Amino acid sequence: MSRPRGLAIALAIVLALAGGGCVGFLTGSQPYEFAANATEVDQSTLESTEYRLASSESPNRTLNVTVGGQTRQVSLSSEVRKYNRTVTLAPGVEGEFARFSVYSTPAATVAGQSVNPVGDWSTDRIVRRLVSSTSGLSNVQFESNRSVQFLGAERTVSAYGASQSMGGVETNVTIHLSMVEHDGDNVIAVAVHPERVDERSRVNDLLAGLRHPPAEKSPS
Repeated sequence: MSRPRGLAIALAIVLALAGGGCVGFLTGSQPYEFAANATEVDQSTLESTEYRLASSESPNRTLNVTVGGQTRQVSLSSEVRKYNRTVTLAPGVEGEFARFSVYSTPAATVAGQSVNPVGDWSTDRIVRRLVSSTSGLSNVQFESNRSVQFLGAERTVSAYGASQSMGGVETNVTIHLSMVEHDGDNVIAVAVHPERVDERSRVNDLLAGLRHPPAEKSPS
């Protein structure tokens, strides 16, 4: 007599996870861990665009997933790199108002099931989250799409107009946004700068200069 289909599928999942060293995940004693590779702008591009690395972060997030009818946890370790450039916003108002960030998070799957919701986000949803997490950013409106060659392919980059307070001055800003899946990770790149500063070519260069994973640095 053949096994019921549900039992056969559950057994296949158990065997696949156990073979991958995930016994702790199956028993519920520990989460299944996924870690993204960082995505960074190469040094020569930073020098030519006059951007500098402002911060590096490695946030972690734990999610509940259901596998074989059981609730278990997965741990997602992401990588964030933030870059800035000093620009003049208005007479006497200068600061690091041109900003470029790149966020890498695992395109994680367990037994063929996607467990990182970021992979299903649209650019509009990412923009809404950006607005909710960025002080003073409002009135976001889609403007256009363009194609830029980076991370080995032609990618779509979306531009949005918005308002934001920068250096105490309420100003119109431009947001450039792209999300791609590359080498097992979801990579989100976001640039924000004053609309009056023509930054598009620099943003395109920063995108073209992305390396995922980053190139190894030569020993000093």
